[in-house]
Amino acid sequence: MPRPSRRSEGRRGPMPITRIRGISISLLAVLLFAFAPASAQEARKQEVRKGDPLPAAEIGDEPLIVFRNIEKAWQAGNAQALAGLLSESRVFMEIRGIDRRGGYFTKPQMLYIFKDLFVNTTQTTFTFVKYHNLEKQDARVYGMAMRSYKINQGGGLYKDKVYVTLVREGSRWAVAEIKSTW
Repeated sequence: MPRPSRRSEGRRGPMPITRIRGISISLLAVLLFAFAPASAQEARKQEVRKGDPLPAAEIGDEPLIVFRNIEKAWQAGNAQALAGLLSESRVFMEIRGIDRRGGYFTKPQMLYIFKDLFVNTTQTTFTFVKYHNLEKQDARVYGMAMRSYKINQGGGLYKDKVYVTLVREGSRWAVAEIKSTW
C-alpha cells in the first residue's frame, strides 16, 4: 500500500465545485439578510432622515405621497393640483413672491393666489429636503422644501425655504400651512 506524501496528509482532496457553490450561495444569503433593513418602511424613513430626495412612496405612506404631489404640482406651476391638496378649512399662507400679506385663506382664495404666483414668477426648483413627525403621524406632519424662483417682471433669482404643515382630515392628509423664509 503506497504511503501518502507529507503534502497530502490530513487533506481530503479537492473540494467538489458543487459544494463550493453551495457554501458561497449560503454565505451570500446570510450576508444579505444580516445587512438588510428590518423593513422597507424603515429603510424609507432612514432615507428621509438623511435628507435624500423623496423616496418612492407605497401604500400607507400618505404624508409622503402628499409631499410628492406638492413637489410635482409646484414644479409644474399647477395651481389646480395644489388647491386639491389643501385642507377643507382655512389654510394659513405667508409666502414670498405674492403681492398679499400672509393670513388664513379658503380653498378658492388659495387657488387664485397660486395662479397669481405662477403667472408672476417662474419656479426653477421646489424640492422637499427635510421631514418631521413622519414616525408618529398623530396630528401634524411637517416638510421643508428648498425653492428658487424668478420674478417675471425683471427680477433676479430668489431662493428660500418653504415650510408645509399637513394635518389629518378624516382619512386623508391635507395642507394646513405654507410659510416661507429667506
